[in-house]
Formats: sequence, structure tokens, C-alpha cells
Amino acid sequence: MLLGNQNSFALRLESGDPLDVREFTVDDGLSTLFSIDIVARSQDPALDYDGAAGNTATFTVQPENGGAQRTFQGIISEVHQIKTEESGLTTYQLTLVPKLWLLSRRTNCRVFQQVTDLDIVKEVLKEWDIEPIVEVTRPLKTRKYRVQYQESDYTFVCRMLEAIGVTHFHRQVEGETRLVLSDAPESGEGRAMPLQHVNDVDTIGTYARGFRASRLVSHGKITLSDHDHRLPNQPLLESARTGAHPIEARLEQFIYLPGQFRYGVAGHAETPHADDRGRTRTDPDEARAVAENIAAAHRARAHRFAFETNAVDVAPGGILGISNQSRAEQHPRLLVTRVLTSGSVDGGIESAITAVPASQPYRPEPMTPRPAIHGVETATVVGPSGEVIHCDEFGRVRVQFHWDRYGKMDHMSSCWVHVNQPWAGDGFGAINLPRIGQEVIVSFLAGNPDEPLVLGRMFTNLLRPPFALPANKTQNGFRSNSVPSTGGYNELMFEDKAGKELVNIQAEKDMKTLVKHDDDKTVGRHRTTKVKGNDAEHVSGNQKASVLGQLMESVGGDKMTGILGNLVSQVGKERIMKTLGDFASAAKAHRIQSLEGTTLSVGESMIHLTPDAIIIQSPKILLNPGPETGQKAALTGRTPSSGG
Repeated sequence: MLLGNQNSFALRLESGDPLDVREFTVDDGLSTLFSIDIVARSQDPALDYDGAAGNTATFTVQPENGGAQRTFQGIISEVHQIKTEESGLTTYQLTLVPKLWLLSRRTNCRVFQQVTDLDIVKEVLKEWDIEPIVEVTRPLKTRKYRVQYQESDYTFVCRMLEAIGVTHFHRQVEGETRLVLSDAPESGEGRAMPLQHVNDVDTIGTYARGFRASRLVSHGKITLSDHDHRLPNQPLLESARTGAHPIEARLEQFIYLPGQFRYGVAGHAETPHADDRGRTRTDPDEARAVAENIAAAHRARAHRFAFETNAVDVAPGGILGISNQSRAEQHPRLLVTRVLTSGSVDGGIESAITAVPASQPYRPEPMTPRPAIHGVETATVVGPSGEVIHCDEFGRVRVQFHWDRYGKMDHMSSCWVHVNQPWAGDGFGAINLPRIGQEVIVSFLAGNPDEPLVLGRMFTNLLRPPFALPANKTQNGFRSNSVPSTGGYNELMFEDKAGKELVNIQAEKDMKTLVKHDDDKTVGRHRTTKVKGNDAEHVSGNQKASVLGQLMESVGGDKMTGILGNLVSQVGKERIMKTLGDFASAAKAHRIQSLEGTTLSVGESMIHLTPDAIIIQSPKILLNPGPETGQKAALTGRTPSSGG
């Protein structure tokens, strides 16, 4: 039987409705939300539920033994009417929770970039007008990209705190209930006086009783692994040990966390586009620190202690000692991790305490699951205003997800996102970058929202296919778009309609083709080539053309042929040359050879050569004429006596 039926309990509602507390239970712990169930009476059978639920309240416990009181400030989350007597006396049950509980009632999707996990927590808490007491001593580095995805603000905050080994709990400070964020709760100040362990609960004053110790087998080694695309041949592998027990040394916990150890680091930005918002690299030291935090969480829970006490000021996050108990005295500083308190006006107050040794680091166990996106999502490619293509040295782009209510559809909407390409090698492969405004299909590495990956693209009502559908459903291919857009494009199109098969290639401006060895082409029927400008062809070796039919050439201007060697022309039948103007031929020596005969004809004059004779026929024949006559004849084609 517990003493203390003169305990004082007080519940003050924001509405001012008077309530007589009859009994209560408190469940409070590290990195959890405290919850207080209160049973109270009122002469008002119609308590203003709206005035109570969702509003602030203060619950105070003052023990009759004169010990320190405990005050809880928070929000009434539930009000239930349990019983109403004929006199109107009504019994109610109310639940008091911390203001931090409100964060568990709102879910969100948003992006945080280039900030520390602690900065993220502070920003979320600020939205709820919660100013925490921050007791974080270890310097923290910025994270490249953090996503809150379909999870409550509270879940997200817990996940961020667990990632950096920070414990949260509530502390009574000058009558206020304050949220505390601590990366070393085990180093806090201890209770002024240790609790005296007793066997007789009739002892006057505060006490501890029923001290129990436990030893749990835990993981003996924590190993974390990561992969960095910048260091593909150097996988990250960091470990931390939790204990020295032989069997525990074999109980390794291996965790693969792709992309989870990239932090902002100083140094030369060797990839200025990729590092346009700060240099982010995989940090082995931070990975080792995370492994140590997880190891510390397992190590702390391997040794547990439990006892009961009537001291109401014993709270999670507090440090205390217990005297008059041999095993307890081996651990002069105990860190309280959980408190279950119950009390009533007809009985007393007693708390069931769980604690761990404060002689070793305490870190929260990473129990908050990361949201997983197992399917794909769509997003829009974004970038700075005025740009058409925005990428970094690795061909990554930035996107804005359709769930992002806060993004501005610019280059600040996301981190750089890898783009799947059909072929990727060292300096070779295929590449086609999504352009700003295009719709892409995004998957996530290991389902992690922090690790998006563009897998494909899709057409929309605003982004139509290059070939009108369904009219051209037999057409396949590629069509680009000039940058900036001019309406021009390069194209490779395949028409697969039976009987109309076609391969169409368009170069919007220039086209270059390089064949380093042989180039063989076969055309089954006709070939037409049109060159609207000049056509130049250079052959370093020999050139051969074979035409089985006719060869016709049409030159609108002049034709000039330069031959450094010999010119040999062989005609199987007749060869006819027609010149509408003059015909001039100049050579060092000129030789005409004919097997049957050669004829020179000008008007009525003719010279005919046969193998047997030379025949000269003309109205007048001049032999050795004078200079003037010969010159005139050469210029006019007539002699002075010919009457011309």
C-alpha cells in the first residue's frame, strides 16, 4: 500500500472550465511524445468540448511528501465523457500531449537543400512556434538534398534527429515545458540527491524500490556501405563496434545506404556546374560518425535498469543515482529513458522507471522508417529563366515534382538528377538530355526520395509527338529542335508502312560524315542528288565511274578540267563534238591519227586525208600568200579576192 493520499493534482484548461482530477497516468520517454490520461469530474454535464480539445492546458502534480512538483504543459488531444450521475456530476477522460504532438497530425511533401539536418528540424519547429533548447555540441555538415515525402512533420523531424544522433525530450524549465534537443543527454547534470533504495514502501519521503538490472545481447558491429558515382571503384565501408562479448562480435548489422553520406565539404570545385550550389562529396568521417551513433544506441540498450519511485520529478533525460543498493551503486549515474507514472486521490503516486548507464554515450535508435517510393513518378525538367537546356558535367538535370507546392519551377527546385541514357561508357555512348519544360519519368534509388533518377520521358497535351498521331502511327524516329527554337530541327525518320517504307534524314543546317575505311553504297533503282550551291569532291587515290546506259552532263556555265598526267579517251563508236562558239586547241605538239581518213571542212573548202592521198578542194587555193593577205584571211576567214 502506497502512502500519499494528500497528493495535489491540478488541471487548468484554457477555457477555464473547473475540473476535479481523480486519477491520471503518464507515459513519457526519450525521443517520444509524452501522453497523460486524466480522469476528472465536473458538475457540468455539458463541458465545452471545443473549448477543451485542441487548446492548451497545464497539469501539475504536487506530491504530499513535500518533494518537487512536476508540471506538464501541452494540448488536450482528446475529451471523452465517461459517466454522468443523476446529480449532474460527470466524469470525463482527457488526454494531454505536448505541443510537439501537433506535428504528428500534419503530413507534407517538400524539399530541403544545402542545410544541416538540425537546421531542417529548427525550420519545421519554427512553423509551429516551438523554440527548442538545443544542446548539440558536434558541428554538423550540410546535406545536399533532403525530402519530406508523405510523412508527418513529427515523423520527418524524428528521422532527421535520428540521422545525427540527437535525442529529443521535454524538460520542466521555470514552470514551462520545453522541448530539448541533445546529442549527449548522458552528460547532463544529475539529481541533487540520490534516491534511497528501500524495501519498505511505508518509508516517509522519496524512495526507489524494486531495482532490477538486465543485460541484452545486441549487435556487436555496425557496418555501413555506400556507393558514389564519382568514386565507382572505391566503395564506402565504415564500421563501429558496440561491445566486447565474443558472441556479439559475430552479430554484425550491415546496412547499405546508397547516397546517404554526401555532405557539404570544402575544397576546389573541379566540376563547377555540378557544384554550382556548393561542393558535396561522400564523407567517410561522417559515415563513421553515423555508424558510431547506431553502435552507441545498441550499446546503451544492452544494459538496462528498472525500478519504481514516488519521486515525481524523475523525468526522461534526467540523471540520477540510487543509494543503498549494491548493483545500482556500481552505476552512480543513470540516464532515465522512460517514465510510466500513475496516481490517484485515493491512493498515491508511483512511477515505473527505465534507465541506462550514463557512463557511455546515448544515441536514439534509428527506428523511424524512411518513406519509400517503390514505383515511379513524373516531374517537369526545370532550369534558370532564359535557358532551354540546363545540365552539369555528368548530364544531370533538375526537376520539379508535381507534389512540390513550394518550388518555383526553376533550378532551385531539386538537386542534380541523373538521367538514364541508352548507352554509357568512358567517353563513348549515347546521350540525349531532357530539356526544360519536358515531362520525365522518375524512379528512386532503393526507393529513397532523396535519390531520384530520371528513367524516361513522356508526351503530354503541351508536348506533342514529332509525328502526328494516329495518322502517322507507322512512323518512328528522332526529331530534335533547334536551340533557341526557330522551328528548325534535325531528323531521322523511319516509315514502316508496307509498300511505302522510307528512311528520311534531315540536317537543319550542316551535315558531316566521316568514314575511316570503306564506304559501300548500293541503290536498287534511281538516285537523285541536288546541290543548290557548290559541289566539291577530292579523291586522294583513283576514281572510277561505270555507267551501263547513257551518261548525260549539263553545265550551265563554264567547265574546266585540269589534268596533271595524261588524258586518254576511248569511244567504241562515233564521237561528235559540237561547239556553238570558237574552238581553240593549243599543245606543244598536236597529232591526229586516223585509220581510214580525216576531213577538215570550212564552208566550201575541204582537206581530206586518206591512207593513199591528200585531197584539197576550195574555190581558191593560196600558197604562201603575203603577210597582209594571210592576216586578213586568218581574222575573217576570207581572202581579199573572195568578195567578202
